Amino acid sequence: MTDLAEPTVSAVADIDAVATALEAEFAGLDDWSARLKHLMDLGRALDGIPPDQRRDQDQVTGCQSQLWLVIERTPAALRIRADSDALIMRGLLALVLRLYDGRPPAAILAHSPAVLDRLAVGRNLAPSRANGVHLIVKRIREAAAA
Repeated sequence: MTDLAEPTVSAVADIDAVATALEAEFAGLDDWSARLKHLMDLGRALDGIPPDQRRDQDQVTGCQSQLWLVIERTPAALRIRADSDALIMRGLLALVLRLYDGRPPAAILAHSPAVLDRLAVGRNLAPSRANGVHLIVKRIREAAAA
C-alpha cells in the first residue's frame, strides 16, 4: 500500500504548517481565560459524532469526560472523527483533528504531537483532560502504524 511508504515532504510540512498556525493562534491570546474561551469556541464548532453513531468500541477511557474516536483508513489517509460530552475536551479534539485528520499515516507518525503540549493548554488542564488528549493521540498514532 502506498500510504505506508515514507511520508512525502509536503504531507509532513502540512502538519508542521498547521502546528505553526495553531501556536500563532494561541500566542495571540493574552491569558489562560482567553485560551480557554477560544478552546470552548472551537469545541462548539466541532462537528463531532451524532449520539446515535457513538459506539462503545469507539469510546476512549481515561479522561474525566466521555470521549469517542472513530478512525477510518482510506488508501491515502486517516479520516478521523471525535467527540466529547465536555466543551473543553471538544475544543482540544478540534485541535487534534486540525493536525491529523485527512493526513497520510506515515506523515502522522513522522510528526511529533508535542505542539499540543506547547500550546500552553497542557499545563493549565486538569491531569485527566491532558491524559485524554494523550490517549486520543496515542490511538491515532497506533491506527497510523497499523
